[in-house]
Amino acid sequence: MIIDDGSKDNTLILANQLALQNQRIRVLTAGKGVGHARNTGIKHARGQMIAFLDADDHYLRSALPKALSQAKKNPADLQIFSFEHGKHTVDLTLPSSNSLDVRCRMLEKPTNYMTVWGKFFKRSLLIDNDIYFNEELTMSEDSEFLIRYTAACESITTSALVLYHYTIDTPSATRSFDTKKIQAYLNALNIAEEFIDSQPQVIKQSFLSYTLIQVNIIAVRLIYTLGNPASNKQKRAELDKVITAPVVKKALEQVTLKQCLTPHLLPGLFLKLHLSSLAILLFKLRSKQNEQKENNS
Repeated sequence: MIIDDGSKDNTLILANQLALQNQRIRVLTAGKGVGHARNTGIKHARGQMIAFLDADDHYLRSALPKALSQAKKNPADLQIFSFEHGKHTVDLTLPSSNSLDVRCRMLEKPTNYMTVWGKFFKRSLLIDNDIYFNEELTMSEDSEFLIRYTAACESITTSALVLYHYTIDTPSATRSFDTKKIQAYLNALNIAEEFIDSQPQVIKQSFLSYTLIQVNIIAVRLIYTLGNPASNKQKRAELDKVITAPVVKKALEQVTLKQCLTPHLLPGLFLKLHLSSLAILLFKLRSKQNEQKENNS
């Protein structure tokens, strides 16, 4: 299915032309917003499995039949495949197939695992449990959806098969300062935390790591992005608003020092120890590194 959510180019015309040439292709229209478009797809899907493909990305042609074959042999509730990120391959295989272990790992490495693309979802599980995207969210929609979906999963598998090619966004698309985006991230965290409160303790603990990585994302992509013209004092004020938000404050208080001893959580460690200047230094460094990677991709 091709879901058009209000494109202003020739996408809808081209999609309808493809549908005329191939009866397997269906074209649907949805209101604006990625959540509404995906929910439209879920409601109109007919197959046993559902996969989401973003507009700028693609499946590796030779890998798709292999992925479908794997899925039929081992019909897990969620099947996670490895992917290409620009010119690099990201292997998502995990040593454990225990669903609780996998859920913890996903929360602890959200930039790799907490996206809906590159995965096969069981349609019946979505429908039977009334699991749809929260259409009110404008940030972290994938993560919030996956937190609820994986809680309903009895089986989750990971595969070394590289199925999906993720196209790196241009800097202007993802690295621009916007206070509304910051609040949108925090809103998504608050909603996710409400659900996490009913989950096992190990999930709650992993969610603390997830929360601090979201702080990284906010700081690196929004506050300390090279495109933010605000003064250092203004940036610090924005960061202070984030780290004093109740959901973040709780994470900083309850996350263990051992959890923070990873490269991704070093800024969180510094914030926990009230060494904000060191955390800010890392945020600035990572923002610069991201800019260089995107320009060279």
